[in-house]
Order: sequence, then C-alpha cells, then structure tokens
Amino acid sequence: MHISDGVLSLEVTAVSTAVAFGFLVYSFKNLSNDKIALASSFSALFFIASFIHIPFGFTQIHLMLVGFIGIFLGSIAIFSISIALILQALLLGYGGLSSIGANILIIAVPAYLVFLLFKIEILKKLNEKVKFFLIGFIGVLIPTIIMFILLIFSKEEYKNAAYSIIIVNIPTMILEALITLFLFLYVKKAMPNLFKGLNI
Repeated sequence: MHISDGVLSLEVTAVSTAVAFGFLVYSFKNLSNDKIALASSFSALFFIASFIHIPFGFTQIHLMLVGFIGIFLGSIAIFSISIALILQALLLGYGGLSSIGANILIIAVPAYLVFLLFKIEILKKLNEKVKFFLIGFIGVLIPTIIMFILLIFSKEEYKNAAYSIIIVNIPTMILEALITLFLFLYVKKAMPNLFKGLNI
C-alpha cells in the first residue's frame, strides 16, 4: 500500500507530509524508555510482514498488521511503523522519499486510529474472536480509505484507479483479519503478559 514518488500532486504531498509530521511528533513524545524495546519489535514485525508484496499499478498490496500493532502500542505505533517505512524506502525502494509523509499517513497513522476506535464501549463488548478479526479488517480498511482520498484529491485521472484499489484490497482485508485473529490467539496463549492493560 506504499505510494511511489511522483504519484500524488505537490499540494497533496505537502499537506499529507505536514499532517504526518504532526502525528509523528505526537507519537515520539509519548515514547517512554520502557516502550522502546516493544516498539522496536513491532517495527521489525511490520518490516517483515510487508516484505512480501504484490505490485499493483503505482502501489503494492501486502500484509501490514496495522491493527495488531496499533492495539499493543497505541500512539507509539505511529513512530514504530514510520521507522520501518523510512527504512523500506531507503533500503528497498518501497514507496519513495518524497512520499514518506503520505505513506506514514496511509499506513502508520491508521494503527493509532484502530487503537482509538476500539476504546469505544460497544466494540469492547463484541465476541473476542470477532473483535480480533475486525481489528485486522479495519487495519486495512482505514489505510485503503485514506489512500483513496489522497488519490482522488491529487488528479482526476486517478478516480478509476482509486476505486479499483478499494476492490482489490477487499481480499487483503479478509486475509489480514484472519492472520490478526490467529496472531492474537497465539499471543494470548503464549505471552499472556502482553495482554495486561490492553485496550481490548
């Protein structure tokens, strides 16, 4: 779901970069010493999970585990995923340098939005497995919507491509939801301490 350099208009790139920078500063300010190791681990997890990707036009389809990471890290997830995004752009050429801000807004910020969303009391009352599934599903849905908005505001000719990205990402949402479900169940069984004080 990385956006390559030169895809977005200059105006959209500038605005998305400014907004992403604001979120990044907010996230960094919330990073405490006791969270550094966990944030680093999840940064590596994102890097590896999104390593295998399928090119699709000017973007790529891949696993992200955005919802999973967001639930564990909260606002720190923005910083954690952003580090991985920057390394991917520099080392692997995923996305690009001028589009890093847009990619942070598309991929990193939604992790925190999922965290906030699942603070709603109604969602907390859902069946556990349904909740885990939705965390993964929404973790791809929000980035897809943000990418759609950025493309629509960039150029008129991106309209059809923007709609096609939503359609193509539906299987990705389901796959990510299933993987997230099994990940949560595994972590709950193997590392129950990580579940203490979680938002869900």
